Amino acid sequence: MNKLKELQVIELDILKEFTRVAKREELTWFAMFGTLLGAVRHKGFIPWDDDIDIALPRLEYDRLRLSQNWFSEPYFLQTPQNDPAAAPHFIRLRRSDTTVLSNFPNGFTRGGHMGAYIDILPLDDMPSGDAARRVQETALKVQIQMYASTALDECEGGQISPGKEEFCYGAGGISGQYDFIAERYERFCSKYSNQLYYSIPVVMGEHGSRVYDKKWFSKSVEMDFEDLKIPVPVGYKEVLIASYPGGLYEPDAKERKPKHIDHSIVDMGRSYKEYVRPYTDMLCDVENKKVYIFGAGDSLRIWMERYSSGLNVVCAFDNRKAAWGSVAYGVPVQSPSELTVLLDENSRLIIASIYHREIAKQLEEMNIFDYYFFVDGLGYTKS
Repeated sequence: MNKLKELQVIELDILKEFTRVAKREELTWFAMFGTLLGAVRHKGFIPWDDDIDIALPRLEYDRLRLSQNWFSEPYFLQTPQNDPAAAPHFIRLRRSDTTVLSNFPNGFTRGGHMGAYIDILPLDDMPSGDAARRVQETALKVQIQMYASTALDECEGGQISPGKEEFCYGAGGISGQYDFIAERYERFCSKYSNQLYYSIPVVMGEHGSRVYDKKWFSKSVEMDFEDLKIPVPVGYKEVLIASYPGGLYEPDAKERKPKHIDHSIVDMGRSYKEYVRPYTDMLCDVENKKVYIFGAGDSLRIWMERYSSGLNVVCAFDNRKAAWGSVAYGVPVQSPSELTVLLDENSRLIIASIYHREIAKQLEEMNIFDYYFFVDGLGYTKS
């Protein structure tokens, strides 16, 4: 089974869990976008599609948003309010025993929950397309402010890097105010009521500024989606035409590509926590260990200034032959060839370099798999 098919199997499982809960709680919901088109055209996934989109009217959406307890592990209802590290724009139902890592690590936040997911979107009342565009534009600014605020909250005073500081304050980040901003975000996007149209301004791009006649969603009809029956808007044809004004023709073969999978780490057999741990747990249980740093450049200086106090930093390793035998920022520098001799169960190897991906690959070629990363911008604590 290829990676795309494995992802689709898990997404379908998540959709089944959502369907089970939605039926029990009598939630009104609809398939949208590619999922709706897939149900109409393929009775399941568009063969190259790698996500599932569903939508709920705002009142139903908020009822779901405030009911995380409806789901239990491995399912996790991720909302803008309950997972600040991700600062999600809308609800996602995720599976904790899987991995979909996009843009990680980015040096701003730890990323929050990063299991496989389905997108759950709010249908907000909207008076017109012009209003939808204005709401979407402001929503995008608030989304960035939410992300910048949680990035500040993950820092500890002087540990913030200059680039991160510039981004966070430039985006309007306010330390300690994420919860307030996230709740105001929901209120702003849902500020209209009793209108003739729906829109989804929490979504970026053209989909977030389009409007849909509410009559198209006055009731639902069931359609096949793989081995499920799912609800689609009674006016599904009009919804699809409004969603894809350029036409509903299948793209050329070369354009039939997944949107996300090629730019992400996708693993349906391992939890995202296994991938994230080396980036976040650098200082966990490190006090009684011998610490080795791979990298003798400026990242070593930053690491030593912030974290070396009270630790047994033995030496650093560097790929530059000219550095071997020297001392960098108070630490002797050795050849990486010494690693296999020095490392043992009481060691902690930390990569402190902008070339951390290349070094990680180098270490694994040396059969060294127990290593951690220092990313300037993430906050680290001893535990």
